Amino acid sequence: MHIITVDFETHYSTDYSLSKLSPLEYVRDARFQIISASIRYPNGQCTTCFGEHDVRQALAQVDWGCSAFLAHNGSGFDAYVAAYHFGINPRLWMCTLAMARPIFAKTVGLSLGKLVEHFGIGVKDNTALVQTRGKRLEDFTAAERAAMAAYNQADTEQCWALFGKLRPYYNIAELWQIDTMVRMRTEPQFVVDQAMLEVALSIERGNKQKDILHLAKLLGATREGSTEDIEERVRQHLASAPKFSALLQQLGEPVPMKPSPTNPDKQVPALAKTDQAFTDLLESSNPVVAAAARARLAVKSTLLETRIGKFLTAARLADGRLPVPLRYCGADTTGRPSGEEYNCLNLPRVSPDKPKVTDALRNSLMAPPGKAVMVADSSGIEMRVNHFLWQVPYSTALWTADPEADLYRASAAIKYNIRPEDVSKAQRQGAKVELLALGYGMGAAKYVDTARLMGGITLSPEQAQTDVYDWRNRHGPIVAGWKMLDKALTWIARGKRVALDPGGLIHTHPEGLLLPSGRLIRYPDLRQETDEATGKAQWAYAHGRHKAYLYGGKSVENLCQALARDIMSDYMLQFYRQTGLRPCLYVYDELVYVVDQDQAPQLLNTLQTIMRTPPKWWPQLRTWSEGDIAQRYGHAK
Repeated sequence: MHIITVDFETHYSTDYSLSKLSPLEYVRDARFQIISASIRYPNGQCTTCFGEHDVRQALAQVDWGCSAFLAHNGSGFDAYVAAYHFGINPRLWMCTLAMARPIFAKTVGLSLGKLVEHFGIGVKDNTALVQTRGKRLEDFTAAERAAMAAYNQADTEQCWALFGKLRPYYNIAELWQIDTMVRMRTEPQFVVDQAMLEVALSIERGNKQKDILHLAKLLGATREGSTEDIEERVRQHLASAPKFSALLQQLGEPVPMKPSPTNPDKQVPALAKTDQAFTDLLESSNPVVAAAARARLAVKSTLLETRIGKFLTAARLADGRLPVPLRYCGADTTGRPSGEEYNCLNLPRVSPDKPKVTDALRNSLMAPPGKAVMVADSSGIEMRVNHFLWQVPYSTALWTADPEADLYRASAAIKYNIRPEDVSKAQRQGAKVELLALGYGMGAAKYVDTARLMGGITLSPEQAQTDVYDWRNRHGPIVAGWKMLDKALTWIARGKRVALDPGGLIHTHPEGLLLPSGRLIRYPDLRQETDEATGKAQWAYAHGRHKAYLYGGKSVENLCQALARDIMSDYMLQFYRQTGLRPCLYVYDELVYVVDQDQAPQLLNTLQTIMRTPPKWWPQLRTWSEGDIAQRYGHAK
């Protein structure tokens, strides 16, 4: 396979740039213009072409069916230009920015300039780019064209040299992961039901307006001005924390308070939707206070409107389909992807028994005619990793005997000393929340809020403390794992290599934790610092905005997420090797495909078989998977 390195330079201006628009919006905009493209061929020759005609002609001469397309920030820009503007579909998409992310995001940075300087392979000079901002190609002088040609070619050569420095960190499986995530952007498979989204947007806006005008009526604020003026005045009072606090005081309602996240000795208004004291106002005996709280929630909850708008914009620009912009190793510590733009990783769940406006997001994503949406979920993969890694006796024995076994029910039975069949719905729900929340060292104070938000369970501080102690007593090996990882931080800092878990899967490394896949969980410049408030030593790594604190439980969380990520990556690659299919969406423990409708049952069976088989590097693990087939993503659950 040949590697073709490409760097596009395009017209941009103060109000037309990637800082103002998404890559898809930028490339599909009427103002889009190719200035130049520098193309480096496998023989080392590098040429720079100017203008649409010459660039298109040069790209058309490449046999992309047997060539890889390499660019810096190819995932976030050049691949959009290549695919959506020039119709290029290479054998492999490669991106040096994506490759650098899990290694250098917290230290060197990810810009081409910083990376090539770090490796001593060049210096990036942006003068030509800055001096031509706002200019169309026809406005370039001969000197500007010459300067742009030199700049463009330098970028391409530096990208190729950077690839040579990054390549030793990667095997073909990880390069395939990058390619797959680029194709989710450039080869969108979901068809968007735009009419459904338009209706949902209208309902959402109508509901918000209704709440705001109802409050305005209760406050007597509907006497002057148009409906729009009244709505805007009330919105301003609801959106501002100081103004909303003043409104509560005028209504005779004490402003709910909480310790400041940055200074626990200081009290600040508790007016977020996650604050129990604020949500309690929804049940206030004063109807005006309750209406005010409900209206504030409506005004502050703009995510649905924003997402629907972005879905519709993307569908319009991508011929009715939805590109899925996932960032490879967006969580650079664990290697899990992160979402961009309209974040398809956390779309609200659809509950057939409780229809809601947010259902439109998942339900609007459809398979094209003759196709079906196929979804497979790796049941509790992260929790299974935690239990098998530290070899918790009751859960590993249960899953070894039956990979489909209900651990929540089994845990509740042990907790209450009853038979599994006698566990009530509430007891099972409580055990589920405990198992999902307490695996990484959460304390009682935080568990009070987590139980409420995750499971609708109200706990006193005393009951939360009892539940935390009880869970830890029943899961001693996991607690021992936290303590082991506390020790491991010292070994990492000293450059000592030690096997950590009973099975010998995980080892310390001078840079962090070495995984069976060969990937590293990196903790750059791991060190101990003194907490000024408590005087106690605490572990920290990285610096500036990337600085983070670390302890045993948090390190175990990183470890479990990283292992689960590698397992899911293996599943994707195995399924591709057997079927040639790539997922159209990957959501942590869930793989989503658009497949031929008549082949869907057979393909789902193949995928389920793969996902129910332990990875070769961890044969003791027991996994399970549930799957479904439907015409809409929201229905396939």
